[in-house]
Amino acid sequence: MEAQRLVEDGLLTVEDAAAFLGVKRSFLYSLMSSGRLPFVKIGKARRVPRRALVELAAEHLRGGWARDNGGVA
Repeated sequence: MEAQRLVEDGLLTVEDAAAFLGVKRSFLYSLMSSGRLPFVKIGKARRVPRRALVELAAEHLRGGWARDNGGVA
């Protein structure tokens, strides 16, 4: 993923990112440590690109609409 494209939609704190996905902060820290979730380090603070969270959620989407009909149920 291109860095500039990732940060265009803004950055979230780890706490806000966890709330966005409905997961615990420790889970996000493990994703960041493993390299599966990109983040920005500003001083000691980590910030997570909103777009990276949306892409992560989309990659793990299960069930729901059929893919062959454009998402129309």
